[in-house]
Amino acid sequence: MVEREPSKLGVAGSNPVSRSSPFPSRKNDSRTAGARGPHRGTARRVRPCCVVISVGFLCAGVPSAAQAVPLATRDVATHNQRGVELSAKGQHREAIAEFERALSLAPSHPVVRRNLAHAHGNLAALLLREQVFQEAADQYQAAIELSPKEQRFYMGLGVAFLALREMPQAVEAFRQARDLDPQNVEAYRYLGETYYRQGDPKEAVRTWEEGLRIRPEDQELEQRIAQVEGERQVHERYEHQTGHHFALRYVGEVPEELGGEILELLEQAYDEVGYDLNHYPQDAVEVIIYSDADFQRVTHLPAWVSAAFEERGSRIRIPIRGIRQATDLRALLYHEYTHVVIRDVTGGKVPTWLNEGLALIEQRTPLDGAVGTVRQLADEKKLPSLGALNGSFVKLTGPEASVAYAVSYTAAKFLVERWSRWDAQRLLRQLGEGLSFEEALEETTRLTLPEFEQEWREWLVRGY
Repeated sequence: MVEREPSKLGVAGSNPVSRSSPFPSRKNDSRTAGARGPHRGTARRVRPCCVVISVGFLCAGVPSAAQAVPLATRDVATHNQRGVELSAKGQHREAIAEFERALSLAPSHPVVRRNLAHAHGNLAALLLREQVFQEAADQYQAAIELSPKEQRFYMGLGVAFLALREMPQAVEAFRQARDLDPQNVEAYRYLGETYYRQGDPKEAVRTWEEGLRIRPEDQELEQRIAQVEGERQVHERYEHQTGHHFALRYVGEVPEELGGEILELLEQAYDEVGYDLNHYPQDAVEVIIYSDADFQRVTHLPAWVSAAFEERGSRIRIPIRGIRQATDLRALLYHEYTHVVIRDVTGGKVPTWLNEGLALIEQRTPLDGAVGTVRQLADEKKLPSLGALNGSFVKLTGPEASVAYAVSYTAAKFLVERWSRWDAQRLLRQLGEGLSFEEALEETTRLTLPEFEQEWREWLVRGY
């Protein structure tokens, strides 16, 4: 959206910035609403990126503006114009500094205040894209203080809080966004997702239904309502037990004593995995043991999956066959709980191979067969690159997934043994602080990713 100040000289500048969302992305998705948000058809865009406006002064009947306009006023216009130019170049922090100088000279100037608000919003958009969520939230709050009626600022703030798992603050931000524009379906969509992640599926469904009344043709909202409503009905039929850090739901096929054993093992995982990774999540984790049919109905995961951690709802989901087939129930639970800890440390910004590799290490079970498979691939120069294992494994076939997990295990094992467990902890923390994986890896190991991969391959061929 491009704004111009009526009856002012100067040219408005805009600096649209795309941003990523913690919500699952959808095809052909071009809406931005504090983050890239879901939409359908020709729905109105909600743009969290902003424009900045030049400040000019009409001067008639005088030789020059410099002679007619007081010095302080000229300084305001100079600093504002510099801010406009810097913002157009994407230099948002420098633009903020210039607008602040202008505002210090004219604290009530509406154009300067709006420009400063939009500069904070532009910087926040960039930080969201880079997944630096706490600073993004701070920048959105600064923008809101200057311009409290900008709906897009509240949408962006909500996304930042949601990524930080500060659910009450996210709810309040999305409520404000909805109230400022009650016809914006995206506010209802995001608010419903926040309620869902907060563990309130009833309120999530109610909120989505409000959005659906505004946009009755929104099939994605219909599907989300059906999915969560079906999930809620399944959960209501299940038994439940509660521990210190876990809430367990389970199908009636699971004996009560086994439910107690599972909770006990999970509490052990909390202590032992937490010690290894030096992190103890504060939020309770829901663990659900499904019937095989319910697991497939709720997750739609391939048949080879014996358990899954869902980041969106912070839930561990396990089919009953996963329990029955587990040769080591502790290993299964420790593996999935490791994903919980890694998600809490990194905000989910971690390559899949490292996530799965560390989870396999935390299982505390021998994986000699996996090592042998990967060593043979290395000998034959058929070892996949780690970059090819950054995304989800769920689209792989069973045999492909076995190789991917084995490769992940050896790469994570190399990291821990060649450096240390403390270094692995440090790398995860740096990811959570906003560094890219390549930056965090080089900071930790003093190796670039290609150098790390080369040493890992040599380590495999040597047999450690």
